[in-house]
Amino acid sequence: MNPLSHALKRNGNNFDLVRLLAAVAVVYGHSYLLQAPDGTTDWVQNALGFDGFGAFGVYAFFLLSGMLVTASFDRQRSGPRFVALRIARLWPAVALGSVVTVFIIGPLFTTLPLREYFASGMTWANLDSFSTIALKTRWTLPGVFEHNRMPHEICATLWTLPLEVRCYLIVLVTGMLGLLSSPRGVLLAAVLGGAAIVVRVHLPHLQLGVRDFSHPANGYSFWPEPFFILGMLLYGWRERVDINGLTALGFGMVFLVFRDTAGAQPLFYLAFVYGVLWVGTTPILRRFVPAHDYSYGIYLYGFMVQQCVANIAPQLSHVMSLVVAAPLILVSAALSWHFVERPVLTWCRTRLAPQHRSPAPGMAAGDQAMR
Repeated sequence: MNPLSHALKRNGNNFDLVRLLAAVAVVYGHSYLLQAPDGTTDWVQNALGFDGFGAFGVYAFFLLSGMLVTASFDRQRSGPRFVALRIARLWPAVALGSVVTVFIIGPLFTTLPLREYFASGMTWANLDSFSTIALKTRWTLPGVFEHNRMPHEICATLWTLPLEVRCYLIVLVTGMLGLLSSPRGVLLAAVLGGAAIVVRVHLPHLQLGVRDFSHPANGYSFWPEPFFILGMLLYGWRERVDINGLTALGFGMVFLVFRDTAGAQPLFYLAFVYGVLWVGTTPILRRFVPAHDYSYGIYLYGFMVQQCVANIAPQLSHVMSLVVAAPLILVSAALSWHFVERPVLTWCRTRLAPQHRSPAPGMAAGDQAMR
């Protein structure tokens, strides 16, 4: 038996590799959307008929985040520490990205005179990182990318950050209620979290209503928060979740057998979730785990760089646009990680380290919690 709890221990998993693959999948999926049509479309979406690379990358991010962020709170057992670590993980990279957007991307690509560009309130509003992370305010610059296939979008991937923050709040509240230290408690936390996702709060009058799920975000089959909730459940029941390659293969074969039936989509996502867990835990892939976690930087800068390429050379095929964009995306992600993300995380963890105590199985995975 190979329980998930073993993989959640420090250096016992390939989660950084899964995050890297998820970020690359998002970038690859966007290449079909941003370049002029070249006669090709997302082949996975064509084969399945419901989701493609971009959706799978987002779902994988939320699934891992649900497990690792829950582990982080269970390890910290402190609301203030948890909040500080989550801010340290999300905010610095976004703040740097907003500066790059305003002072590099904007001046290079705006169709307006620079005097008019810098005089616009729209330009400076992009430096409000709080609104970007918490209030679904995307980066938009005057005169920038206005003729692209996705006009005015600087970093469309930012739409997931407010959803992630709300999921963090679910972990924080249920953790403060003491629900994250036992399997039954996590099950109750997941039920409460699911209810919170369904119920929408309308401010400032605190009116409650049921959220409209009839139009999933960005054309996905459904919203990504359920994957986060599932990740919470997987962490809570980590001792009873066995991960092995034969089971992963079996789920995949069951989907293939029933792929033309009404149950194809749920069967696929059962295989997908288990497959993500297998890739994230099997020792076979341990040698491919990257030494540095560039996934968040790729996620943030990928779309931005791809929009730049599409603006300069809109007629490039999606493959050639990726060839041109990939080195720039990698360099941007590396700079973000080495000079902003990792230093801030290291500083924060050093000063917020809790008093030594013996963690429960799998708690060390909280150190990997991200996004």
